[in-house]
Amino acid sequence: MKLVKKFLAICFLLFGIPFSVAMMLEIINPNTTPKDKNDAVAALTILTVPSTVLGGWLSWSLLQQKRKEQALLVASEQKRLDLVFLELIDNNAGSITVFQLAQSSEIPIQEAKQYLDEKAKELNATFEVNEQGNILYRFTV
Repeated sequence: MKLVKKFLAICFLLFGIPFSVAMMLEIINPNTTPKDKNDAVAALTILTVPSTVLGGWLSWSLLQQKRKEQALLVASEQKRLDLVFLELIDNNAGSITVFQLAQSSEIPIQEAKQYLDEKAKELNATFEVNEQGNILYRFTV
């Protein structure tokens, strides 16, 4: 369906925009006869403007659909990350390191650190340094 929408949007825009410009140039041309100007106005209002509007609407619709899909993807990833976080907290008696989260959730270390910092603020976590020198986030379970 998306492919059909893209194809139709391109077709409508490729027809509508150039012919709209051509009809407008015909209308403002001082050498055009009044009958030809009336024909150009009719062609503009009946054929080219609706085609351009429909192509623009289809393009806008595709853009909105893409934004919704991206928002769903981000929400899904956030939910997956939250589940991994909760599982790690449960399995490790409330303690977690950045490396553990990054490894378990398969995200970059910087992203895992940012996530844990946000969760620490949100859930009032405490911090400790373990034997390896890593910061240990301690959440109350």
